[in-house]
Amino acid sequence: MDKFSADLIHKIFIWVPIKSLTKLKCVSKSWCKIIDDPLFALMQYDCGKVDEKTLLLSTINHSESTTSLYAAVCSDDEEDRMIRAATVPMVKVQTRSGIFGSCNGLLYFADAYAGSIVVSNPVRSQFTILPPTPFKMYCWESYYSAIGLGFDSLTKTFKMVCTNQPGSTQITLVHTLGTSSWREVPSFPAYYCGHVDSRSVFVHGFLHWMMDSSMIKNGRGRILAFDVSKETFEVVPHPQLSFEKHMDNYFRILDFKGNLGMLDLSSGTKFDLWVMDYDKKSWSKELTIDISIVGKIHVDITQVIGLWKRDEILFLFSQRDCSRRGFVEYWSYGMRTGNLKECEDQSSNAQVFSLKGSLISIPDAMEVS
Repeated sequence: MDKFSADLIHKIFIWVPIKSLTKLKCVSKSWCKIIDDPLFALMQYDCGKVDEKTLLLSTINHSESTTSLYAAVCSDDEEDRMIRAATVPMVKVQTRSGIFGSCNGLLYFADAYAGSIVVSNPVRSQFTILPPTPFKMYCWESYYSAIGLGFDSLTKTFKMVCTNQPGSTQITLVHTLGTSSWREVPSFPAYYCGHVDSRSVFVHGFLHWMMDSSMIKNGRGRILAFDVSKETFEVVPHPQLSFEKHMDNYFRILDFKGNLGMLDLSSGTKFDLWVMDYDKKSWSKELTIDISIVGKIHVDITQVIGLWKRDEILFLFSQRDCSRRGFVEYWSYGMRTGNLKECEDQSSNAQVFSLKGSLISIPDAMEVS
């Protein structure tokens, strides 16, 4: 390919899967320069080949104060699904926290014990520890805390957003990756970020959190959104569902193929997945999943791991049945087949996370060989 121009090679590489690109970096210095270009990494993630999401497993070593990320090795046998960790970790991160969320291939961790926030790109074996926040970090999963990582498409920078209530006033801080400090921005009214799950979903340039229904006034939406470029909050309308105060834990927001989705778990025997048209600010029901085969579950513990393989959604369930109480199970729903199947978990209680990898490099990050 030495006969081709750098511009043509650039266009070809955009359509090459990430796993292959990481190997092609070793072919020549010119190829490595193209693949390591920050603008190429952004274009490859947004416009290039749609790499299917893969599963990561994270395990915490409390004695070393580290978290190791492994690629999940998954069986493709339709009748015998299995999840286990690869032998060698992709990266070992200096935190005792599990994965809190992701944005454009970057993962972030919030360690309340150490008072630190860590961002990592496992594909590049990178991580960085952000400067400490001005206020003490209590449990990030409290009713008065929210955290999220978003990408500013105007400045081409990543921003970490934290909102907390260390005293009587809600404070919202923004840190731009690659800088050394936090900035305070105008906050949404106090306690509006409250919800059982303070983790965010980043789509269409906005970070999103579910809000506590008891705090909603005048029929306002159930979803709080933060415009990462403008650094302002707004309320997003929710689907026309019955939100009762005692059912706050029965709804989940998620990234569904780059759009904002909401999962309605209130039935107990089925899940309804709603997807938002961001231009029209309207919702439509995408699919209904019959979960009667799973048995009685703790709905408030149910997690949407995310999309994986080509057209499947992975869930985590906790059984209520006396003989299986406390057991955590992974089930995969095929959107094409409509089948819900259990996955055998051999990950030794590791956290499972769905991620679309990227070549985006973290500013001032440490690389772990």
